[in-house]
Amino acid sequence: MVVRTVLWFLFVLVSLTQAIAQEDHIKEELKIEITSSLTPADVVAAAITRSPNNIVLRSKEKYTTALSNKASSLFSDTPNLSISHQNDSVMSNQGLREWESSLNLPLWMPGQKAANKLKARMSDRENEAFEKLVELEITGQVRELLWELKLAELGLDEATRNLNLAEQLHQLILRGVASGNIPKKDTIMSSQKVMDQKIVLLNADAEYIDVARRYESLTGLTLAPALIEEERIISDNLGDLESDIENYPVLVFADANADLIRADYEIQKNSWSSAPSLSFGLKKERGSVFDRDINSVNVGISIPLGAGSHTNSKRMEAALAVAEAEKSKEFIKRDLKLALHDAEHELEICETQLPIMREHLSLAEENLRLGQKAYDVGESNLIDLLKIQDEYFISSLSKKRIELECKRAVARQNQILGVLLP
Repeated sequence: MVVRTVLWFLFVLVSLTQAIAQEDHIKEELKIEITSSLTPADVVAAAITRSPNNIVLRSKEKYTTALSNKASSLFSDTPNLSISHQNDSVMSNQGLREWESSLNLPLWMPGQKAANKLKARMSDRENEAFEKLVELEITGQVRELLWELKLAELGLDEATRNLNLAEQLHQLILRGVASGNIPKKDTIMSSQKVMDQKIVLLNADAEYIDVARRYESLTGLTLAPALIEEERIISDNLGDLESDIENYPVLVFADANADLIRADYEIQKNSWSSAPSLSFGLKKERGSVFDRDINSVNVGISIPLGAGSHTNSKRMEAALAVAEAEKSKEFIKRDLKLALHDAEHELEICETQLPIMREHLSLAEENLRLGQKAYDVGESNLIDLLKIQDEYFISSLSKKRIELECKRAVARQNQILGVLLP
């Protein structure tokens, strides 16, 4: 019996040692250090430099430059030069020789050049809106990760603290067993409790590492700001926030995109199937070997006819794109209003739960104190004490999570409102 007990304690000791070694290995793998020298805005700036959206931004800038260059051109399309030669050397061979060249210059239709300039301006406006939207989207990703990191740290700290409490209880039981005041079977339950808390700690470690990896992947940093709390934008009426919805970055971009598509429609509306072109040419000809060369100049203009069947489909396609853009804008506006209500509701629920959880924790602390006292004097067994201890662990973690989630709810509301991190 003594040998079995010794083997059991050796097993527990080895298991705990292995778990602690695994925990230290995980912690060494990736640790995000908290520093007061870093601000949330610094983290956003670091994430922006790594964002794949920079590729899109550069392409949009080049596209705008190309549109501007086209709108500033003298001609609506690329001029072309044609050269032709004709002779009868392989047929009648009477000395016929003819050279002709022509320069064709596509012309702007009335209103077409102005429509192209408008599209270039709208493209530039859309670029600015897209850049601000990207900044806000990355700000949202950073916001969520910073709060996930806080919650993961909380889980890690609570698991460590709970493990320490379980180990302290285990040591007390061991001393009680040694003095003969506590039955030996309680050591098995307390050992199991220590192992349970060790598993909880390992799970908390794994969750922390997962968040830390995503944070490092997004920002390229292994540092995080100490202060991430945000001020709540106070409004007596949610309608006051909704009335300013047109200025929210996501809707500003949708509006700019719709204007760009509308500008493209204006181009199609002022365009024909092909542009009229003005041509200038030179012609040199000789009828036979006995004739003199005749040099002449020609000027001409070409005008497309019957273009309605070809241009209407393009114009209707452009008009459909405008309608789709307007539809998307209305959906975005509706979703924004719903998101505002959801964020406000989340904050209200959180603030309602917080005082309840504080009172619950106060009762759990008192219950744990009384339970420990009752166990010490032999009025209750270890099972009852461990149950009370579990309830305290759960209450403590829940209360602290609610506190963080309330602060995160404020941050989420600010994100919807388009507020950048300080």
